[in-house]
Amino acid sequence: MRKAEILFVLVSLLSLLNDAHAQRIVAIDETYEIDTAFAALVKDFKSIKQYSSTLQLPTLYQSGGFEVRLADTALNLPKRRLVLTNPFGADKYPLSYSVIYQGCLVSFFAPGHFACYTIGNFGRNLPLEEQLNTRQFEKHWLIDDHLVGLAKGRYWRFSPGKGWELYTRAIPFEDGPKLYEDKKYLVYSQCRGEFGGQVHFYHKRTQKTYSTESVCAVWVSRSPKGYEVLSNLGHGTGHTRKVLIRDPRKLPLVSDLAFNLFSIQLFGGFKRQSQDMYLLHLAGQTHLATLSDRTFYIVDPLFKGRLYTHHPVSTNYGSMSLINFDHYGTGREREVACMVIRGDEMVVLN
Repeated sequence: MRKAEILFVLVSLLSLLNDAHAQRIVAIDETYEIDTAFAALVKDFKSIKQYSSTLQLPTLYQSGGFEVRLADTALNLPKRRLVLTNPFGADKYPLSYSVIYQGCLVSFFAPGHFACYTIGNFGRNLPLEEQLNTRQFEKHWLIDDHLVGLAKGRYWRFSPGKGWELYTRAIPFEDGPKLYEDKKYLVYSQCRGEFGGQVHFYHKRTQKTYSTESVCAVWVSRSPKGYEVLSNLGHGTGHTRKVLIRDPRKLPLVSDLAFNLFSIQLFGGFKRQSQDMYLLHLAGQTHLATLSDRTFYIVDPLFKGRLYTHHPVSTNYGSMSLINFDHYGTGREREVACMVIRGDEMVVLN
């Protein structure tokens, strides 16, 4: 690891140690006590004219009958930032969104090779890389719990002990990322930003596709009621929407609208103790938030709010979750970072 990377990691760890000892203090206007973890957030809100005139702590913002409030205390979840580089060449960013496979973060770099990082210490798993890199590919996904690669218009599936074999099942989303999968459906989206978008449910057995409007789907999760689809758009002041789809075969009709909000963005999220945790973006900052009734509670300032993305994807892997981030101005539509959530720890890998 280069000296600059080591210094970056040490500074990040020192910052996290300081955050972990947050105590209750009086807010800037001395009218409401807040956790020190939120002090910088409140200061930034007070500096923005759009919010400062109506700011009444602990409420930060109201929209469409919903509000954003500070939690009484911050969770101060453990966090790390690490830098991963392309071990095969100078091209910085993966060619397709990273996945979690066999306990590793599997990223796919030019000129067409897999880099495998063991979840935890994120050291390279060279034996797994040796098994995977017997062919060159253009894209990769995780489908039916198998790695699938695209090469010259043909799909290949990797099986331990067998290696790469031709994969003959249909893959409906061409070269885009997968949003969600279960025994019945493959879910993916098409996004044209402010010009519209759709989310598609591809039925594996019948090979029929059912679609509805979504601008643009970033997180699909399953609940006892059905499929919950979260959409997010960064155009203008931002927009987020969540719907419940009880039966995809009845699309384009959706069952219920959970919320439809402007000037707030939700980049996706993950489950923590059976509760949805959202990456909420407001006033130029991104924080971790929960939703109770019609109130979003900011429960953790994440990496001091410094996180933005255009077309993220959130995926649950059972005991772990992965959120892929692109950034159009940095890597166009390619992944420029991802976040691995395991237990209470969040690790951002740039």
